[in-house]
Amino acid sequence: MCKTIRKTHLFICFSIIYLVLPFTPKTIVAQQADVRLTIMTYNLYRDFPFNTQYSRINDFAEVIKSCDPDLVALQEVRGISNLNKLKKACEMDGKRYNTLPFYGIGILWKSTLGEPKITHKRIKTLKTSSDKEARAYMIAEFTDFYFIATHYSLDKHEQMRMTEEIIQFSKTVSKPIYLAGDFNTTPDGTAILKLRANRFILLNNPKDFTFRSDNPHKIIDMILMYPVWSTSMHIIERGVPDFPTDYLIKLSDHLPYCVRIGM
Repeated sequence: MCKTIRKTHLFICFSIIYLVLPFTPKTIVAQQADVRLTIMTYNLYRDFPFNTQYSRINDFAEVIKSCDPDLVALQEVRGISNLNKLKKACEMDGKRYNTLPFYGIGILWKSTLGEPKITHKRIKTLKTSSDKEARAYMIAEFTDFYFIATHYSLDKHEQMRMTEEIIQFSKTVSKPIYLAGDFNTTPDGTAILKLRANRFILLNNPKDFTFRSDNPHKIIDMILMYPVWSTSMHIIERGVPDFPTDYLIKLSDHLPYCVRIGM
């Protein structure tokens, strides 16, 4: 499914054991796990002079379905018709939230997870912000976990505002949190370091660059986990879906990213 293959290694963090296994394009390494969960993030934006997203939905669906995700965080979804078409093509349920007219973020999930309780949190831009685009995140509460889909601001101060809100939320819950989206910063950015200092764990491979799709040189599309203390999990596979480079370039400025974990 993904392009990157990595060596086996073991590491321990916050009393949680993670086993990262070799990642092969078509074979999932067998592991003893009661539950498997696959999480994906995908920014659908492509800098065409006009909106052609609707014509690319079936291609997006092909990429998404190749990962067989349980959860998908979407960014820059253009219009409800695009989300509805994508839901149908992926055979998943979904919701979106507009941050601008006909533009926003979204979540897809498998119906087998049940119907989540979804709330939206909007970050109003300050007058001093260098990024005037409104930003938001969606919190979906499922039976055993929370899933947060987000699209961070380009402004560093606005990034920290959203990070602080998410950290405060994490202190109020007793279930794991999976956080995914386009963070518009790198793993060593202040906002991500703040999350990691507050028990959020980055699940991306630091060598899997996601932006830009035509010249990947940094990671800004990420998946993180906030565990409860009793959580035990291992990463089964992770990476960018294995499609021809030119194909992914024509779809989006971003590369999609998937992580499959066992618990």
